[in-house]
Amino acid sequence: MKKQKQKQKQSPSPWQDLNPFLLSKIFSFLDFNDQLFGAPFVCRSWLSSTVDTLFKNSSLDLRLIDTLEEENQRLRFTHLLKLALNQYQGWVSIYFPTKHLFGYFGTLYIAERTPSVSSVVLSSSGVCGDFAIFVSLLYWKNLKVFRAPVSPENGFHLISQLADRCKKLKEIRLQGTIMEKEVSSIVEGFPGLQILDFSESTLSSNALDIVFDGRLKFVKEINILHSKVIDNEGKDIREDYWRLNEVRNRMLEKAAGIKSLKKLSHCLVKNCPDCKDSPNPEG
Repeated sequence: MKKQKQKQKQSPSPWQDLNPFLLSKIFSFLDFNDQLFGAPFVCRSWLSSTVDTLFKNSSLDLRLIDTLEEENQRLRFTHLLKLALNQYQGWVSIYFPTKHLFGYFGTLYIAERTPSVSSVVLSSSGVCGDFAIFVSLLYWKNLKVFRAPVSPENGFHLISQLADRCKKLKEIRLQGTIMEKEVSSIVEGFPGLQILDFSESTLSSNALDIVFDGRLKFVKEINILHSKVIDNEGKDIREDYWRLNEVRNRMLEKAAGIKSLKKLSHCLVKNCPDCKDSPNPEG
């Protein structure tokens, strides 16, 4: 009887033998709080399956941390993230949060362990201004897609760092104030660029001319949808119908000369009624 009891005590719990794939599927239906504080504490296999559920997709979505209101939840999230970063390196893309900043060392920790990613999306201009992103580009040499909001203070420096370190970039999407020096840096630094997106940004008329000057010989898509165009004095040309029409006609004429260009999304009209209710309008 004693030997039988000992065998029963030594035998593993049945939940440890459950299929990890099935566990991950089941855990995906759990409340986020239960994923953080419930399942991981049952046993090691459940902890591993929870990490798989939260992070082992093709996209490393760090925006999940923005949905957490309590500090203990955010700490638990970063702990599970650290486990995932140490166990897995198969991510294709990374989405950084808007509100939460991982700080210099936290951002570098993520970058060091994600050298194979091909797409990085920054949601906050504050992150762009952080020196950690500039250093992280040393690890993201295989980037093909980069999307970020920019400010006049960091836009040019960010583009310069990208041009120096990420030679394989094919798609750039920047939102913010884009002037001649930023666009010139893109045109000169990425001659093989295929997709350029400045939608919902502020562009100088000179910057717009540079976009379509023909140096981007492989560009397939250009998006300036709902962008504000300003003159040398900083005035919005959309306030002047004749100037707006002149800029738009000049842009379309130049765009027609770019043989590689397949798609041009544009609507420079302020408060355009045709685009108002459309999620992806094209002018």
